[in-house]
Amino acid sequence: MNVADVPVIDIAGLAGFDAMVKNAIAAQIDSACRGAGFFYAANHGLDLKALQGMTMDWHHAMSVEEKKELAIHAYNQASPRHRSGYYMAIEGRKANESFCYLNPAFSTEHPAIVDALPAHEVNVWPDPHRHPGMREFYEAYYRDVSGVAALILRGFAIALGREERFFEPHFSSEDTLSAVSLIRYPYLEDYPPVKVAPDGTRLSFESHQDVSLITVLYQTAVPNLQVKTAEGFLDIPVADEHLLINCGTYMAYITYGYYPAPEHRVKFINAERLSIPFFVNLSHSSAIVPFDVAADGPAEVSAAVPYGHYLKHGLAHLIRSNGQT
Repeated sequence: MNVADVPVIDIAGLAGFDAMVKNAIAAQIDSACRGAGFFYAANHGLDLKALQGMTMDWHHAMSVEEKKELAIHAYNQASPRHRSGYYMAIEGRKANESFCYLNPAFSTEHPAIVDALPAHEVNVWPDPHRHPGMREFYEAYYRDVSGVAALILRGFAIALGREERFFEPHFSSEDTLSAVSLIRYPYLEDYPPVKVAPDGTRLSFESHQDVSLITVLYQTAVPNLQVKTAEGFLDIPVADEHLLINCGTYMAYITYGYYPAPEHRVKFINAERLSIPFFVNLSHSSAIVPFDVAADGPAEVSAAVPYGHYLKHGLAHLIRSNGQT
């Protein structure tokens, strides 16, 4: 009775040509997003066991010195990076640590990097001699999970009554601001103090909504996520062979809340586990006009919010509310 209804949806048919199959998948996505707000994507084609193995091995192989060298500005004031890099654990205060990387297309010659646009950074990577193949593995994962996200967005578009490639002009492989975070929650004998929610639940991360269009998440099969519903916070069932999908606040914005961004939180579990979200973001200049799902065309608005503006302010608000992760 305390578990949320999170359906498993086979997304493979979205890559085919059968309109009836696509419409059926879209109807399942619609029902999930208007229900608890989460669903599992099955038959996605990603090797999640390899992702888990590589990420766990890499986290355990990293030295403190390497983490400091790669740390973002919040943990190393000599670093110019605010998104891509290492997010460090702090002994006695914060246990989880992570490594975030952005679009591999963001090279020093990329126009957005040359123009120093906000939220665009060139990725940094550990020493390839100490961590051979890491960069290549995760850049390939970025491309692969982007393809899965693009496929899922076709289902969203159909569910919203748009043409199935509605999102594609805004989700470009050369310009997307999407990010992957390799988050590790360790097991510790002496765990730092944890936050406690008003209902008494111990938390690793407080209630929040994702700053994204949608989020595509792989996580170890350890029950830790909860979603807020009319019945209160309910547990999200675990399934480490599937990808967990939910809408972010930009999807809620462009659909006038028809697909809300579910409020969710991370329960405190003292267990070694991974959480690897792919935050699906559009390009800096993308601006989707909000539309009434029940109407034939866009609703009248004064202006659409450019994605770069949305992302900058959304991330800043998340840090103010819940602290630096």
